[in-house]
Amino acid sequence: MKKMIIAGALALAINIASVFAQDKNFKLSTEKPVAGEQVGVSYNPKGTVLEGKKNVTATVYQFCDYKWIKNELALEKKDSLWTANYNLPKNAALVAFRFKSGSTADIGQTMPYAWLLFDKEGKNMPGAYAGWAFLRNATVPEMFPDFTKDKFLIGNDVVVYWMQQQLRYVPSSKRDIFYAHSKVLKEVDQEKAKALAAKDIALINSLPDKNLKDLNNMKKVYAEVLNNRTAADSMARVIAGIDSAAIKRLNPEKLAAAKALNGERDYKKLLPAMISFLERYPMDKADRAFDQANWIDYSKFYSSIAIMASVDRDSVTFKKYVALAPFASLANIFYKSMYVPYVSLKTFNAQEAYVFARPIMGRLLQFSEMKPDGFMDVYMNNAGVYADILMHLKKDEDALGFANAAQQKYEFGNSPLNEVTAILQERNGQSDKLKFTLESSMKKNQMTPLMLEMLKKNYISVNKSENGYDSYLASLKDVKLDSALENKVRKSMIKKAVPGFNVKSNQGKMVKLSDLKGKVIVLDFWASWCAPCKAAFPGMKMAVEKYKNDKDVVFYFVDTQERIKDYEAYVTKYLKDNNYDFNVLFDANANFSKSFGVGAIPHKMVIDKDGMLRFSEVGYMGSPSELVDEISMMVELARKGE
Repeated sequence: MKKMIIAGALALAINIASVFAQDKNFKLSTEKPVAGEQVGVSYNPKGTVLEGKKNVTATVYQFCDYKWIKNELALEKKDSLWTANYNLPKNAALVAFRFKSGSTADIGQTMPYAWLLFDKEGKNMPGAYAGWAFLRNATVPEMFPDFTKDKFLIGNDVVVYWMQQQLRYVPSSKRDIFYAHSKVLKEVDQEKAKALAAKDIALINSLPDKNLKDLNNMKKVYAEVLNNRTAADSMARVIAGIDSAAIKRLNPEKLAAAKALNGERDYKKLLPAMISFLERYPMDKADRAFDQANWIDYSKFYSSIAIMASVDRDSVTFKKYVALAPFASLANIFYKSMYVPYVSLKTFNAQEAYVFARPIMGRLLQFSEMKPDGFMDVYMNNAGVYADILMHLKKDEDALGFANAAQQKYEFGNSPLNEVTAILQERNGQSDKLKFTLESSMKKNQMTPLMLEMLKKNYISVNKSENGYDSYLASLKDVKLDSALENKVRKSMIKKAVPGFNVKSNQGKMVKLSDLKGKVIVLDFWASWCAPCKAAFPGMKMAVEKYKNDKDVVFYFVDTQERIKDYEAYVTKYLKDNNYDFNVLFDANANFSKSFGVGAIPHKMVIDKDGMLRFSEVGYMGSPSELVDEISMMVELARKGE
């Protein structure tokens, strides 16, 4: 397979110019563009995502002296083509074009819209092969532009091939690409990478004209390829001493730039501005005392870039900056980029979440040896969510490892994690461990509906009957926890008059408080945008089912504080998709909830048979089984009218 890949790469190297020339959507005016000269650019959007768009522009990615530089290019419409004249930089080795209209972009159909450039003698410019590789592989983030979002990406073994070609034809490029070469090679052959890295460092170190770029590359190779933290730190001190005066001179300019970032509210402008800030004032060349005195916090910059990239589902930018993010930023990145969209809002499925979760966990694990303060908390807090993602992708071995790590902290006191652990154990035939997990979770009252089903199934499998199951279930309960919960509920009991209400339900009827006299009423105030509200629904469903045959107890889910116009249609679909047979009262303008004093949600209230408010609780504790017990205690106390 590897030989086939390399053979394909070699064929591509031989025919690369002719392949680009034959692209029906994108052409340059010459098949051998020369760096420093002007070329004509023509783009035909027919058959692409930009077909029919009224305004098309281009971003040009230029690989100059082993760095990426971006320029915007205005295009002129001529018949069906978008055209422009473009001056190629004298030091460019490769250019790539990203055509766009609004948020829609086209980077190529069968290949990227990219060209290797030539010198006046007809030879490829130094760096052309490296640029062609870096354009399409993110192993070395600082060498990888935001040109592509996963399309046309190539493997590390192919990149190694292109690096070899680069060194073969331009041996002097060793000092420019030795860090990138060794880092990518490490992903293919770790021992070979270490041996080569040691030789390259010796070579670079022997150069009489070493510069800061060389020193920084050696520092990164020591740290990331050779895992020699002592040598990397020593090199960092040398660099810091050289940089110190220059860094201090830039401080006033840096402060002004940081203040400008704080004043920008449009995230579409803020994202490129933050990226530009980090390129201009890199974290590893920072005056720490000055930053601290002026509240310049790099962890916030990296967090913001990663979070905004995840919102845009821009995995390329996300991976690039997460790979460089300081430890202090990782907890926030994981929460905003992973927990919220995957667990709370469910806008990411497992496959989508994995694209973003994997680089976060990879970066977090890079800190496992030095273990900065708070490392274990951040690791175990996130390990459970990552285990859930891996479980859904059938990566069971890895998922179990992360789930077991998280259980070291939670000790079966987290119901979502318990469910993930139980599913993995059942799926992998770990019956003894499964029984222990289910019983331990029951003792902590941290059970989900699925886990209760599994517990009952396991009991019947062992006992060949469900006889005695209720007694068995009761025996697993922690009497002290039950007593503490009941004491808490009793202390929260109130007796307060409430105004009447007359609200439309999802069944098309008006529901009046006066018509419900003689019944215990459970009200759950929620909204479509409220993640904790929805997280409580499995437990509330269990409570509804528990009392479904009790005519003296009714449940209403009050949809309030809505922000979307078609909220009724959304609610109907959401309940159907999740199999929730709930009676919903529509209170989008929040008149009903305001009259009851509801502010923060979720907010649950219990009204007794005489119409008096007896319980008013905000929030969700996180366990479906515990929520059922709490609601049941409230209902029974309200029924007694104590």
